Amino acid sequence: MFGLFNRIQTRIFAFFVILLVAVQAISFSITFYANKRLEQEQLKNQRSVAELVFKSEYNDRNYYLSAFAETAAKDFGLKDIFIDGDRRSFLVALNNHRKRINADIAIAVDKEGEIIGELMLNTKGMEKGKVRVGPEQGEVFRYQLGSEFQGANPFYPLEDNIYQIKFAPLTSGANNVIGWVGFGFIIGDELARSLHMKTGLNAGFMVTSSGQTNQLISLSAERLNTYDYRAVSDYIRDGQLNDEYVLWHQALGEVNEKQLHAFMYLTRYDVLESFQKQWLQQLGLIVLMLPISLLLAFVISSGVTKPIKLLIEQARYIAKGNYNSKVQVGNSIEMQELAEEFTVMQRAILSRESKIAFQAYHDPLTNLANKNELERVTQPWFDAKSAVAICLINIKRMTEVNGTLGHVVGDEVIKEIGRRLSSIDDISLVCRMSGDEFVLAFKDTFPKALRSLLAKVQKNIEAEYRYQDISLHLQLTIGVSFVHYPSDLETLLRQADTAMQHAKKNKLEQQIYNQQIDVNTLERLQLINELKSAIQHGELVLFYQPKLDLTLNKVTHVEALVRWQHPDRGMIPPDEFIPIAEQMGQMNALTRWVMNEAIDQYLSWKAQGIDLGIAINISAENLKDANFCQYVLDVISDRNVPIEALTLEITEDAVVSDPENAIKQLKVLKKYGLKLSIDDYGTGYSSLAQLKQLPVDELKIDKSFVQNLMVNLDDQIIVNSTLQLAHSLGLRVVAEGIEDEGALKWLAERGCEMGQGYYLSKPADADTLVAWLAKSGY
Repeated sequence: MFGLFNRIQTRIFAFFVILLVAVQAISFSITFYANKRLEQEQLKNQRSVAELVFKSEYNDRNYYLSAFAETAAKDFGLKDIFIDGDRRSFLVALNNHRKRINADIAIAVDKEGEIIGELMLNTKGMEKGKVRVGPEQGEVFRYQLGSEFQGANPFYPLEDNIYQIKFAPLTSGANNVIGWVGFGFIIGDELARSLHMKTGLNAGFMVTSSGQTNQLISLSAERLNTYDYRAVSDYIRDGQLNDEYVLWHQALGEVNEKQLHAFMYLTRYDVLESFQKQWLQQLGLIVLMLPISLLLAFVISSGVTKPIKLLIEQARYIAKGNYNSKVQVGNSIEMQELAEEFTVMQRAILSRESKIAFQAYHDPLTNLANKNELERVTQPWFDAKSAVAICLINIKRMTEVNGTLGHVVGDEVIKEIGRRLSSIDDISLVCRMSGDEFVLAFKDTFPKALRSLLAKVQKNIEAEYRYQDISLHLQLTIGVSFVHYPSDLETLLRQADTAMQHAKKNKLEQQIYNQQIDVNTLERLQLINELKSAIQHGELVLFYQPKLDLTLNKVTHVEALVRWQHPDRGMIPPDEFIPIAEQMGQMNALTRWVMNEAIDQYLSWKAQGIDLGIAINISAENLKDANFCQYVLDVISDRNVPIEALTLEITEDAVVSDPENAIKQLKVLKKYGLKLSIDDYGTGYSSLAQLKQLPVDELKIDKSFVQNLMVNLDDQIIVNSTLQLAHSLGLRVVAEGIEDEGALKWLAERGCEMGQGYYLSKPADADTLVAWLAKSGY
């Protein structure tokens, strides 16, 4: 539900609904109160109309009767007949005058007050509409005729009717009144109907008298029901209004000591019926407009949000990578501008994506394909089981080029190599992998054709290259692998890399991968992964090779040599895993393990009464560790080992790589009395000047000079001169590689202090060495 109200269309629709409902409510309220006001106005106007109409009708009748009576009174014929006393003729003439105004009654009275003529119009029964002589013919008129009766509005009751009557005097001569003639209309149904027709209200006349029941004498309606009668009577008698009726009345005067009233009434409902109908029509219209308004609100909200929906669809279409469509979201200026901006943005995205896609599949330096492109291009080749070959190319001496000429020149060299490789036909794809490595991919090729092509590649690359007057001789090392299914690109790249590493190691220009070179590499990789774990889990063991004091003819020292007791491969010699330890940064851990094991063994032998000094080999990596010297001194001190019991042996190469630091470290150890020895002396490149500066105690002549000592005169010269040099510098000499008694005696005769070699004993574990010592006589 909350998500629904987050939609713009829903919000717009809700806004219009609220707006329309508010407008409808306001309109309804205005109409409602306007109708109420109009109703009140209508009621008020209805009463005003009733009063005006009645007065007009009533006064007109008075004026009409009065004027006609005066006209008839001036008729000479009528006066002559009146004077002659011919009553029959007079009644005829009087009736003729009555007919002219259709009066309901005509009366003539002589000056003595006798009614000499009274004509009445029958209002009921079979004789209705016919004229007859009234019952007062010949009787004395009931009222005194004169100016007072003539000026008032007298009502003349006769039989069941009340007449509105007007008299005029008959005169003769000098205005001598000889009689009166009058005409009248019945105050009754005709007048009531006339009022009803002109006002729309029910009209009637009622006679009231205190203490008596009101007498209804005329009514425009057929009947007066109980409610109407009560409302009219209460209003006439007490002036009490009734909210359900529109009431009006006028007191006309007394008739036989009773009050004659004219009244008009109508129920409120009947008066306002047209308003009620109009109100219901308006209410119906409002109700009808509500769903129409909701529909319009929905249509408007849909119309407003339609461009947004179109824009969303266009955005989704673009998100799928369709950038060539033109965005169209509506005809309004704003929407057209928005669509145009979307189109521009679409083109910008297309441009950036093209650039990104190119960068994703190409090398930024050479614009050659990269590994991603190599994978994309070669995948169909592998799917089709094509004859694929991969050549991994390494540029020789790029490190020297970068170091001496800078990376700018190095980059130019790499770009030149790329250009030259790309210029060679018959190469399916040229890629730059990283740094100074390129990959050539071949489809449907075979070894013979590829060898010929690689010769062409070598020739092309080795052509002279000059950069800013610098001539560079470009050379490549190439590793080649051919596919043997099942296989894939990663496998071929790994095999090509193995072949290339083999070629570099053996100084070959190119090498085709074979399984033999891969087996050695795999074993090395496995050893790299397992060495750290081997140190931590105690898979290493120490062997000890005795060192014979040639003067005492006694074994006084041993050299600790580490071996790897591999659980699967058996005993692994140090030549195989020491370089790995140096490469993987494990030399400190390995040397510390050796030192602790050697001290344990020294203490163990000491406890057995065997006094043997132990020589421990350290590497250049140890001397690079700023804490190494302090660690050695701390271990010796902590374990209470005499410092002269240990000798640290270090090769010439370790000193040559960083002589300043090595000499500094060795001087610290020497300061605390630790004996130091140069191992494998004669195989390195240390100068005599460096040798002079080294704070060492002894030299160990490499076994390569001693193993054939008795048959090689050159070795004798080298060893003899080394002995003389060392003694001149105050150093002791240890000869390695003694394999026969002659060499042992030759060395002893020339003052060599100690000897070591298979003639005495191969490296052995501690128990074996102790047993050998017990029976060797040394």
